[in-house]
Amino acid sequence: MNKIPRHIAFIMDGNSTWAKEQHKSVMDGYLTGMRTMAQTILDAQALGVEYTTFYAFSMENWERPAKWVSDFMALVMRFFKNDASIEKVLNAGAKLKVIGDTPRLSQEFQDILQKYTEETANNTGITVQIAISYSARDEIVRAVKKMSENNIEFTIENVSNNLDTAGGPDPDLIIRTSSKQRLSNFLLWQCSYSELYFSDILWPDFNKSELEKAIAEYSKRERTYGK
Repeated sequence: MNKIPRHIAFIMDGNSTWAKEQHKSVMDGYLTGMRTMAQTILDAQALGVEYTTFYAFSMENWERPAKWVSDFMALVMRFFKNDASIEKVLNAGAKLKVIGDTPRLSQEFQDILQKYTEETANNTGITVQIAISYSARDEIVRAVKKMSENNIEFTIENVSNNLDTAGGPDPDLIIRTSSKQRLSNFLLWQCSYSELYFSDILWPDFNKSELEKAIAEYSKRERTYGK
């Protein structure tokens, strides 16, 4: 692995399939997936990755059955409040940032995420972006609306600077698990020259060995950016 990507983004797919295969509840699958996310953050930092972004909940997910949405949101709040794995991430010096249409979340959830964002703002470890209530198209529309309201000139640089991810690098590598090969409305502006890696592994089974395999594949590729 002679080329370590500065920023890796993850589409964490396969949690419910894993739960069915393990004869567990769907929410058990998502909890295991969240703990996998926490361990992946630590593994990425150990390998020298500076930024990670995790696709946790899309805008389209709001259209799932109300009970599923309610159960999932309650699970994520409990995870951030009490789970030992997220504490390990924070103790490792990670900086947490949330991207997406967060006003759609409950006030309690917003407060939890805001607390972690503020408490980790000066950390110097890996930057972790959690995409929740997120849609790339919605992100672009919100950026354009903000620019229009503030009479900001429409340039590529200015659009980038008004996205949720402003201030950070575009992803060098996007990893999607569970064998599906699509972006699903994730970081569409930012991924214009990202390398894509698709794994058959279900997300709860993703580990450091799989991360190293993806980075090894990435390091073989020549990135010319169209030049």
